Amino acid sequence: MSSNKGSVKPPRKLTAKEPHEMSHAEKLRLIDDELNAFYKYCQQAGFTEEEMDIICQPLVAAMRRSWLQLVFQASLILIGIGTLICLAGQLDFVGAHFSALGRLVMIKLLPVWNWQPLYYENCMMNNPFYQDYPISEEDCVACEALESIDRLSDVRYRQLVDNYFSRDAPAIITDAMHSWSAMNTDFFWFENITQLYLENERLMETVPCALTSNLRTGSSDLAAFLRRVHSPGVAKWFVHWQNCDINAVKVLRKYYQRPYFLSSTVSPAHFNWVLMSSDYNSPNYKRVELDSGLIALAQLRGATQLRLTPINPCNSSCPELIADLHQGEMLVFTNLMWNLEYAPMRGLDNIAILTETVWEEET
Repeated sequence: MSSNKGSVKPPRKLTAKEPHEMSHAEKLRLIDDELNAFYKYCQQAGFTEEEMDIICQPLVAAMRRSWLQLVFQASLILIGIGTLICLAGQLDFVGAHFSALGRLVMIKLLPVWNWQPLYYENCMMNNPFYQDYPISEEDCVACEALESIDRLSDVRYRQLVDNYFSRDAPAIITDAMHSWSAMNTDFFWFENITQLYLENERLMETVPCALTSNLRTGSSDLAAFLRRVHSPGVAKWFVHWQNCDINAVKVLRKYYQRPYFLSSTVSPAHFNWVLMSSDYNSPNYKRVELDSGLIALAQLRGATQLRLTPINPCNSSCPELIADLHQGEMLVFTNLMWNLEYAPMRGLDNIAILTETVWEEET
């Protein structure tokens, strides 16, 4: 090794500031300057690339160990968080809330990324073992003999489970809401529901997971729609929307109660819907896209004509069921077998609340 290596002066200190007086950017710039000065010093001293690798090996090894430790710690944290989320998601009510939050996030992403074509696409590759329908033709024996929707009163929970829910048969309970205080008072439903949303900041910020109406407001915002129908000059309209945000679900619960015929072991509704119309008449039914579970449609004001259509492949062997739901009545069914459609009654102001509940059949 050449003796002139010791004649080159080492890099000098580039700043007179104390370390505690420097900002983070100044510290990084100081380190960068000193490393560059050290590199030039080694070059001027005549060190070869191999000798410089040996000199810098402790620094490189320390940096590699520090980086690996950081990656390992971050991986452990992410694995722990992911495990907790997966475990929590196994609980029905937590899973329902995760689903609601996921829908809200996807709705917020629409202005940035239009994922809707992907939502309606089938699998990227055809799976020969995949079945399109959650039921088979063998399941259709449950509905092929139904001719109408039974109307019941003073019904018991076990009677509903044995004769209706376990057979996927719908029923209308005519005395379902006799004990509800809101049904026995002069309650202005339109005004109360619209004011409930327009005067509550948390509800104003919620976005329905689904909203369908004949009125065009230029926005999918529920508050914009409610402001429009709140004015007296708007007539002949309908709307239905799904509350999947937990704050909106909880607030709307104040307008309905657990039906007397349901057991206390049945969990509360995880999602709820509002169906409203004013003097709206159309020959076309409106489809309500429901998740699977126990469905309860409570008619609070007015009347609604409803239609239950069998899900494919049972639509070829089971009949459509059509019935009128009057004020104070409730339709209940498990929707594994049925699609729900409705038509508001002409000349009336109609309001109904629909609840979706996780349903696990009891033995």
